[in-house]
Amino acid sequence: MKRSTGAILTIASFMRVLGWLLAIAFGFIAGDRLFAQSDSALGLKRLTQDQWTIITDMPIDREIESWPKVLDQALLSWCQKWSIDPVEARKWPLVIHWIGDRKLFEQAGLLEGVPPFEDGLQIADKVFLREQPSVYYRRHLLLHEATHWVMYRAFGGGGSPWFMEGMAEIEGTHLWKDDQLTMGIIPGDASSVPHWGRFKRLAESTAAKRMPSIKQILRYGNERENRMDRYVWSWAACIYLRNHPVYGPLLGRASAAPLDYSMKLSEEFEKSLSARWDWVERDWKLFVDDFDFGYQPESNLVAIEDVAQGIRESGLSEFTLDTDCAKGWQLARCYLKAGEQVEIHAQGTYVVRSANQEAWESSPDGITYEYHRRMPLGKLLGGFVSTDTSAPLEVFGVGKQAVYEAQRDGWLLFRVNEPVGQRLDNSGTLQVRGRITSSRPR
Repeated sequence: MKRSTGAILTIASFMRVLGWLLAIAFGFIAGDRLFAQSDSALGLKRLTQDQWTIITDMPIDREIESWPKVLDQALLSWCQKWSIDPVEARKWPLVIHWIGDRKLFEQAGLLEGVPPFEDGLQIADKVFLREQPSVYYRRHLLLHEATHWVMYRAFGGGGSPWFMEGMAEIEGTHLWKDDQLTMGIIPGDASSVPHWGRFKRLAESTAAKRMPSIKQILRYGNERENRMDRYVWSWAACIYLRNHPVYGPLLGRASAAPLDYSMKLSEEFEKSLSARWDWVERDWKLFVDDFDFGYQPESNLVAIEDVAQGIRESGLSEFTLDTDCAKGWQLARCYLKAGEQVEIHAQGTYVVRSANQEAWESSPDGITYEYHRRMPLGKLLGGFVSTDTSAPLEVFGVGKQAVYEAQRDGWLLFRVNEPVGQRLDNSGTLQVRGRITSSRPR
């Protein structure tokens, strides 16, 4: 029977995990014991605890001493999420090379057969890490490469390049607080992830019109050119696809173990989407427009296929939409043909911020005290997604009223103008009404 990375633990697996947790609680596994430390003539230090070995030329501080505890918790999380036998997993050794001066490792013969790398690399039961500009990002890189290692050990590989790197980025993005690890987070703000820079890179790439399609991402190879852009887009694609109500289960089946490092996963996943590629790309555009610090897939990820097809066939010339100001893009029952105009009116008041017992109330025109994307905070926005999947998502200001003319066939959506992570405390709705005013036959 194939294992899936989204599979549910069996009772036997659960009992093994429970036993491991009890062992941790009584200090038999997690890092109460000191490292065994040895120094080489070159000044390299070897520190070992249980299955973890660290070789480094860097000073040992409390952060490095916490790595076995970080990895213990990470491994337990992976066993729970991916139905890995924790007893077997504890037998897998991992040697971590944390490198300050590469020449010392070369002189020690520790980099023989290791190809050049900029940040990190995993080869079998070894990972290689270059020093990073922040403690957080160093730990992110450790978890990223350790994800590659555990997928190699548990599943035989990491899947096609975009999936392998996207999953490692998901698991590497973490919170370490009070000696407790949480992986797979979407950070709430930049200050919590120093030098991480993923959303900044996505925004720059999108502004430069370099946003790839999902099909392009699925076909990424292992070339080093524009490596970080490909990693970041792979991460975004994994979050989008794994959380999508339609495409997530299809990806789960395509990524069932055993895995390798070929394009097989991509090919199988592409085949399962062959009848709905246009919808994959439309939902992707809506996702990327809203994806930022504090993004929550359950309230912001949009799946428009089923409803949008019915709207196109309905021939309606008027619509009403109660727009929830706490959510992302919301589809109106309005399908426009190229050249048609729609007259839009909106009304209502809603809270766009609650802080220090003070509520900021907004109307559809927004609050000019603060701006986001060059428009007032809380202003009603319209979005137009075209039947032509090569066309970008078009976003425009609506406010209390506006007239929009479609340049292509497509659908209308609405949301309020506010960073996605700041919509969590919003409350209220606004009513949006629209009427197609052109004389074209429906």
